Amino acid sequence: MTSFIPCVKWVKQGVSLHQNKIKLSQQELQELTKTEKKEKEPSRNTRKDYNLENYDEETMDISGAMSLSNLAVYNDINNDDNDSDTDSDKLDEILKPDDNLVLVGNVKKNECMLEVYVYNGNDNDFYIHHDIILKNPPLCLEWFGSMGNLCALGSMSATIDLWDLDLIGCLEPTHRLGRKKKKNPERNYGHTDAILDITWNEHLSHIIASGSVDETILLWDLDACEPHTRMEDFGDHVQSIKWHPFESQTLAVGSSDFYVYDCRTYDTYKSWKIKGKVEKVHWDPSNGFLCYVGTDRGRLICYDCRTDKPLWRYKHHENEVTGIYVWDKFIVSSSTDETLKVWDKEKKHLIKIREFSGALHSLDGCSDYPFMVAVGGSGTSKFQLFDIKDFSLKTC
Repeated sequence: MTSFIPCVKWVKQGVSLHQNKIKLSQQELQELTKTEKKEKEPSRNTRKDYNLENYDEETMDISGAMSLSNLAVYNDINNDDNDSDTDSDKLDEILKPDDNLVLVGNVKKNECMLEVYVYNGNDNDFYIHHDIILKNPPLCLEWFGSMGNLCALGSMSATIDLWDLDLIGCLEPTHRLGRKKKKNPERNYGHTDAILDITWNEHLSHIIASGSVDETILLWDLDACEPHTRMEDFGDHVQSIKWHPFESQTLAVGSSDFYVYDCRTYDTYKSWKIKGKVEKVHWDPSNGFLCYVGTDRGRLICYDCRTDKPLWRYKHHENEVTGIYVWDKFIVSSSTDETLKVWDKEKKHLIKIREFSGALHSLDGCSDYPFMVAVGGSGTSKFQLFDIKDFSLKTC
């Protein structure tokens, strides 16, 4: 399997200051291993789109006796007296108020991981803080703060795993949204195929939306951990979704075409025909009427949602657009054509092309340092930070 970074996400400063380590007894570890072996049924599931194979589709209901709440013994890092750790390691584990986290889904040859990096712009620090071993290859992730400091992770399985980022050493997610099992399929709920995108509604903080290969969108109630609304009839994979930055009810959707939904009523939406398929959608943070769409043909299109035709469209890349980020007058786009491009959205001209030695699969900008962009790719271009101001790269 090719090693690559399919998803990255920044976490704003100040949300992760009380980290805990989990320590399990030998008996608890043995019981957990037995439970996993008993419930796990290996299956073969090949997806040509992502070149992933031999991953288990079976998921485990963790609401019972083997959940983290019953297994975990928490140690506050700030009060950890473990002499085996060096002073330097302890300092790296303690997060500061001006630290940002960067969440990275990493698919390696023999394992998949959720990696948590620390970036501090004041001290120029950039290092990996901890990682979490995953059962399935991650395809998308989203941070949300309504229940703490958590990451919602979508994968080739049809479920969404919720990981507590303040727990170091956890073996299972704190919650799992959806259920897909071969035994008792009548009890399944949620999506029925791989989850391609997740977006958190910051204005209605108990709601996240997920888009899937099964051609549906689900709106999840995080308080109940259940799907609240099901949106369907897209006719193709739901590749990209994004809540509006100012309006709690408005959702941008990228599938075979581009849609904007009013989620208060399922049948209220506006759509635009696209040549090819939509790979990414991204709202303009300074103008709530504008939304940018990246396609599988390398085009970047700007829509004013009040009009029927796009404001402009350009052939930005040779291959599909895999990431869009907008800050101030800049538009940053990434592609599997191994380039990252910076555009002037007002003058509509190219400012900078940064070439990489591998396809780029993911892109996200930092809210606290909006000129800093996280980029995930493959080959030697796996995970780096890109500074829009001076076009420099930073590696860990």
